[in-house]
Amino acid sequence: MAWLQPRSLDEALELLRERNPRIVCGGTDLFVNAQRKSYESEHTDWLDIRRVPELQATRRTEAGLEIGAAVTAAEIWGSDTFRVVPALQQAARIVGGWQIQNRASLGGNVANASPAADMVVPLVAYRAEVRLAGADGTRSVPIADFITGPKATQLRERELITSLFIPARVLEVPQVFLRHDQRAATDISIVSVALLLQGKGHEIEWGTAAVGAAAPKPFTLSAEEEKRWSGELTAAKLDELSALYVQHSSPITDVRASAEYRRALVGTYIKRAANALLPNGL
Repeated sequence: MAWLQPRSLDEALELLRERNPRIVCGGTDLFVNAQRKSYESEHTDWLDIRRVPELQATRRTEAGLEIGAAVTAAEIWGSDTFRVVPALQQAARIVGGWQIQNRASLGGNVANASPAADMVVPLVAYRAEVRLAGADGTRSVPIADFITGPKATQLRERELITSLFIPARVLEVPQVFLRHDQRAATDISIVSVALLLQGKGHEIEWGTAAVGAAAPKPFTLSAEEEKRWSGELTAAKLDELSALYVQHSSPITDVRASAEYRRALVGTYIKRAANALLPNGL
């Protein structure tokens, strides 16, 4: 077993190529599940990417906001840099307790691909891209495609996530992240919603929402269905939109909630999110 701590992205990629280690950043998901997955730690090399400068950087350009994969939840909710993506800040603020937030990384939340991953839900609503680097070079994959199911992604062998890119179109747009859980920020989401509404008052130019913990991976409506957000948003129209998200959900029953309860919450939280963004609600 070796614990490898590269000091640059090039060094990290070289170690990936030569030794094919298991990647770790904050370790908040990986080590919790290590015993269940029966990792043979004495035979496993670990690549700790937490101190790689390129993965800690955040950069805003005319095209959008690029956030390094090693940026932590605490850094996201605690920095003015991320005020342009308040839904992501709100999600980061309730990722476990403070100890978890100080270690949990944005890239790790994406790579873990839990259906209930809080920070992933706003990223899906933003139509964010996952930027990757590996032996075959670099590539970019829409996050909705990168996550293929529970704990499953398109991450290739000897490849790592370098950053998440959020397009300029969604920056500073009115937005909110809400979730339902059992123990107020120390438990996994039962259902979560990230909603963006661009417009003036109840007259909506465009809107989009992503729902988490109610399907194998966070989901949105189709582009055609999302056009229904446009125009005057009335109570009747919001009922119709909420019903659409419910129809697209496919939740499971587990120790936290039944599928029927989760399905009902999807519609409730779409409405709550919209009322949180609309002046005086509906």
